Amino acid sequence: MSEAAMNPSLSPTSTTHVVTHVRKELSADGTHEHIAGVCTQDGTYHTRREVVERIRAGETWMTSAAGYEAEIEPIVYCPQPNCLATPYIRTRPYSTRKDNIENLDPC
Repeated sequence: MSEAAMNPSLSPTSTTHVVTHVRKELSADGTHEHIAGVCTQDGTYHTRREVVERIRAGETWMTSAAGYEAEIEPIVYCPQPNCLATPYIRTRPYSTRKDNIENLDPC
């Protein structure tokens, strides 16, 4: 029997979470707003850190709004210059549409 079969916590999961809204907060230096967390289809709030940890555990997180979808990926820091908010998440950072997590409506 494989180690993953003996220990279900090691098995990859097929869980997909659909994010429809985002919650932002003012950066520590007050120069911009960045993502604090996200809200899924059922209205549940999840912090950035929780989303990153769950992606690293094998779950899929994606955005879906206004007919656009994108997979969420973890990055080390907020992409704004000199911002050390970590960990951070992104989708399509240069898009002006709802496939950019930064453009989702607030939750």
